[in-house]
Amino acid sequence: MLLPEFINETSRIENFFDKELTRFQRDEWFRELKNISIQRYRQIVQEAFRKCKYMPKLADILEIQRSLTFNAPEVKEKVECDICNGTGFVMYKKHFKDGNREYDLDYAARCTCANGMSQNKNIPLITEVNLA
Repeated sequence: MLLPEFINETSRIENFFDKELTRFQRDEWFRELKNISIQRYRQIVQEAFRKCKYMPKLADILEIQRSLTFNAPEVKEKVECDICNGTGFVMYKKHFKDGNREYDLDYAARCTCANGMSQNKNIPLITEVNLA
């Protein structure tokens, strides 16, 4: 975990319990927790919100770390695709004319492969914008 990520997440604890850590406490927390992932720390913070009645001490956070099962984010396997080169997106331009002014804007559409189908559904498919 990077220091800015740690500070951001730790400030959530401070805001939730309406109590700030001292600089020394914050430094000690980071020294003890810097080797865990930010996803894991976020999970620990959420559990502290549920379990702690008062601002947790470092010992409380470490106890939650030991006892909490880690739910790793689901990693979707990418497929090879000749249309989008595995990115899930196809970039295209639209030409516009506004009076005497002409310009092109860049757009993205989702590919119809598994990579594109797993992306945000608000982005149109290449078939919807007549690219396929």
